[in-house]
Amino acid sequence: MKKRGAAALLAAICLLAGCAASDPALPAETPTSTETSSPAYQGDSLFAYCTERQRELLELPHEELPVELIFHHWTETAADYETRDETVIAGVLQALRDVSVESESPIVSTDTRGLTFVTAQGDTYSFWFDKRRFEGVDGRCYVLSEDEKLWELVWGIRATAPDYQDLMR
Repeated sequence: MKKRGAAALLAAICLLAGCAASDPALPAETPTSTETSSPAYQGDSLFAYCTERQRELLELPHEELPVELIFHHWTETAADYETRDETVIAGVLQALRDVSVESESPIVSTDTRGLTFVTAQGDTYSFWFDKRRFEGVDGRCYVLSEDEKLWELVWGIRATAPDYQDLMR
């Protein structure tokens, strides 16, 4: 009986270790053989894989910028980080416009990252990511490229959040 319990515990530990979230400070993930670039996607703009609502946001002129951006970082624990900094919001929007899609990914993770933009009128526009893969309009995940600036800005939102700073002290 003890052997079964030990085997079950070992299996649970291995499962949890395999599901552990990656540290954003570590180097970017390298694509697996199932995520390699495909001529069908290579260099496509993220815009092509967005919902109509997401496209509306990406087409807004600078004068109509959202007033708030919420970064959802949901891994083993859920955390939301907010900013009202116009420069950061404009930078994240531009970075989204600059992102390209390299390929479709059959890999799905339980780590979820979301960006929710809120306008002065209270309208919301959300973009969801599975680690660093975009969850597109058709429910599929797409491997991104040229997304370094996006994640640099987003992790900056978290780093300046008072809740996160308190946690790090």
